[in-house]
Amino acid sequence: MNRPVAQFLFVLLAATLPAMAENAPSVSPKAPIINFSLPTFTNPDGYRHWLVRGSEAWMTEQNTINVKELTLSVFSGDASNRIDTMMLSPSARVQPNEQIITGDSTLRVINLHDGFEATGEGWKYTDKNKEVTLHKKVRVVLRAEFKNILK
Repeated sequence: MNRPVAQFLFVLLAATLPAMAENAPSVSPKAPIINFSLPTFTNPDGYRHWLVRGSEAWMTEQNTINVKELTLSVFSGDASNRIDTMMLSPSARVQPNEQIITGDSTLRVINLHDGFEATGEGWKYTDKNKEVTLHKKVRVVLRAEFKNILK
C-alpha cells in the first residue's frame, strides 16, 4: 500500500472511531443481568454444589445480588451430580460469600431426596446448615409412607 492511501485510511479511521463510540451500547452498573446464572462448586473436589438462576439479577450493595424469578438447585456435592433440592421464588437476595439466600415473597421448596415439598413467605436459606426457614403461611406436604401410624 502506498503512503498517501495509508494516510487517507488512517485519517478516515480516526474520524470514524468517535462516531462508533457514540453508538456503542453502554454498560451501566444499575442495568440488570439477563438470564443470570451463578454456579458454586465444592472444594477441593470441584463437584457442583448449587446453581442460582434468575431471569434478571443486579447488584444492590457489596456482596448482595437481587434475583428475579429465582431457581436454586442444590446438588449432592459428589460425583453423582444429583439435584437434592429445588427452590423457586419470584424474588430473592443472594449473598454468595456467606451462601445465604433470603426473600420476602413466597418460596417453594421441593426436596427430591427426602420426598417433601414446603411453601411459605418470608424465608431464609442458609447453605452451611442446609436449613430453610419459612416465617408465614407455611404449608408442608410429605411424600413418605407412614407405617403403623395409627396404632
